Amino acid sequence: METYKIYPICTGIFTHAEKSNFAYQKDAGVKLKAPILCYLVQGNGHNILVDTGGSDSEWAEKYHHPVYQTEDMKPENAIGKFGLKPEDIDIIINTHLHWDHSFNNHLFPNAKIYAQKKEVEFAMAPVPTQYTYYESPQIGMKPQWTQCLDRFEIIDGDYSLMDGIEIIFAPGHTPGFQAVCVNTTDGPFLIASDSTGIIEAWEDNQTQGLPTPSGIHVNLIEYYQTIRKLYPTFDKYHILPGHDPKALEHDCYPYK
Repeated sequence: METYKIYPICTGIFTHAEKSNFAYQKDAGVKLKAPILCYLVQGNGHNILVDTGGSDSEWAEKYHHPVYQTEDMKPENAIGKFGLKPEDIDIIINTHLHWDHSFNNHLFPNAKIYAQKKEVEFAMAPVPTQYTYYESPQIGMKPQWTQCLDRFEIIDGDYSLMDGIEIIFAPGHTPGFQAVCVNTTDGPFLIASDSTGIIEAWEDNQTQGLPTPSGIHVNLIEYYQTIRKLYPTFDKYHILPGHDPKALEHDCYPYK
């Protein structure tokens, strides 16, 4: 089986993120500095981005939450440290279509973009509590990811992308959420993104021995089904979260 390397990329930092948004009902009122992460997967002749990050600071301040972002953090610039230009990215996998994970899809003109059918459908008509997350038409906004719908590859359920990379349907945080299982020389790693926003939520298994879901979710029943599906397979050392600075402690995964 093919093996790959995974590189975490910080595309900005939420300066006052609510911790209970990442771990349901845990430490309400506690604020975190939380990176907005995407992951570059390289191997088998491919340059794959899992998620493309959020907006610049001005847009985030106006429509969402305060974000710190330098020029080097902008995803089209951040990939430069790997010797890549935006046109070198050939595949994007959107774990979901919240603004902070899909805002920059259009910057990578040659990438085929993989998203779940249920996620695309929900993103265009979400429940009201999710309007802002999706920058939805219902509040007069146009989601950035719709700029490149012609490059979307819509999938429905678990999907084998290529030898050594599996897309796993993992609803809960959103109806069409998907995680990405990547084979490495140290075994499989799960790019969990916001299904495990912070590693502490994965470790905090005090409820029937299961991790704590995100405080932002649309279906808690489906979320626990996803957790039961994933938890037996991946330990905390092989989980790559959506917003935890711990992911940036290593430049590359695997790191052993």
